[in-house]
Amino acid sequence: MTEVQKQPFNKRALSAMMMFLSFILLPLSGIPLHYTRTNISEGLLDYFLSRGSTGEGFFEHFLMSVHNMSALIFVIAALIHIGLNWKSLMKYIATKTEEYFQFRKEMIIALFTIILMVGLFSSHAFHIH
Repeated sequence: MTEVQKQPFNKRALSAMMMFLSFILLPLSGIPLHYTRTNISEGLLDYFLSRGSTGEGFFEHFLMSVHNMSALIFVIAALIHIGLNWKSLMKYIATKTEEYFQFRKEMIIALFTIILMVGLFSSHAFHIH
C-alpha cells in the first residue's frame, strides 16, 4: 500500500483562497445593496430589498454587514498575501518595471483615460437637486 504524504499547512494558499472568496462576496452583496439605496419600483421587490420581514431596512442592513465584512477580510487577506509573497513580488516588479516603461505613451494615455472615465462616471454624486 502506498502511503500518502501529509502536506504542510500552506499559508499562501489560505490567504489566496480568503481573498478569492471574499472578493466573490463583494459584488454579490454590493450590487443588491446599491439597489436598496435607489428609488426602485414599489411592490414585492421593494418589500424584500428595503423593508424585509422583520422591520424597516433589515435586508439592507444584512447586505451592508456582508459587504463590509467581506471587504475587511479581503483587505486583511491581501495584506497577509503581500507579506508572505514580498520577495517574489519585489523581484517581479523589478524585472517588469523596465518593460512597462517602454510603453510610456500608452501608460499616460491609459492613466488619463481611466481618470476621465471614473471622474465622469462618479461626478453624478456631486449633482445638486
